[in-house]
Amino acid sequence: MGALQTRDNETRLNLPRALPRGGTIGVVSPASPVNREVFERGLAAVRQQGFQVVVGDRVFDRYGHLAGKDEARADDLHEMFVRDDIDAVLCARGGSGSIRLLRYLNWDLLAAHPKPFLGYSDITSVELALLKMCRMPTFFAPMVSSDFAYDPWPSCLELLWKLVCDPAPAGELIDPRVVDAITLVGGVAEGPCVGGTLSLVVATLGTPFEVETDGSIFFFEDVHESPARMERYLMQLLLAGKFDHVTGFLIGNAPYEATEEERARYLPLDQVYRDILEPLGKPMVYAWPHGHDPSPVPLPVGCRVRLDADHRSVTVLEPAVCPR
Repeated sequence: MGALQTRDNETRLNLPRALPRGGTIGVVSPASPVNREVFERGLAAVRQQGFQVVVGDRVFDRYGHLAGKDEARADDLHEMFVRDDIDAVLCARGGSGSIRLLRYLNWDLLAAHPKPFLGYSDITSVELALLKMCRMPTFFAPMVSSDFAYDPWPSCLELLWKLVCDPAPAGELIDPRVVDAITLVGGVAEGPCVGGTLSLVVATLGTPFEVETDGSIFFFEDVHESPARMERYLMQLLLAGKFDHVTGFLIGNAPYEATEEERARYLPLDQVYRDILEPLGKPMVYAWPHGHDPSPVPLPVGCRVRLDADHRSVTVLEPAVCPR
């Protein structure tokens, strides 16, 4: 069992043990199938970072748009968390279908074997559930096929290993692209870093895994979603009261493919944010590079951070892992 970081009885974290430099990373596919060529290229890039890699038994399974049957994907996840020779668990890719695993995951088992768990996009479903059910922080971070296979920036990987391997607060998440982010509302806020890919965050509402946002820095981004859909997701969260006690917003990008004619039918995405979120008056930064970005800056889900909207900076204030 990892160390319980004490803040208060309701917010203490079940910290995973730090991934040792040169340690062993288990790879799973909780969502969609992998392209083997791209996947192997990504694995080689992970090894080049100095880590050993163990691929789950069912990573190459396929069941339509899913990487195998639900129970099989859940079993792979259980095995990687329980095995003593695996130090961290890295997702192959996102896609769809992770939410189907939540019926089959053994939360007591996972809570008893906390490990760094890395992924984003569709993996949001599992990450928010681990935080809710196990109080286990996770990492909204690069994946094998989606990111490692395409040579992410060194700054992205340096921040990732600092968060996952060092049992100390990571400090400011410095990346050269942060200068391109936009302050929508100024100010400074602190709170647990909670959120993910927006459509998957919304999918938790009304379930046992419903996202807890009170006191948090709420972060989100998405892909393949029009401004109208992003608007709908945000309004659902707003009307559900999920933004009532948020302390700040860290907003990524939401790229989608469309013709110029189609784009002209929508409000610009930043205007959607100004219309819905800006009136809340919380510190807010837009276009901060995380999630579906060519080199995503990793974020520790559930750990306390400081958002300085005026300087467009994010500082991690507590460890995301404990000493081994």
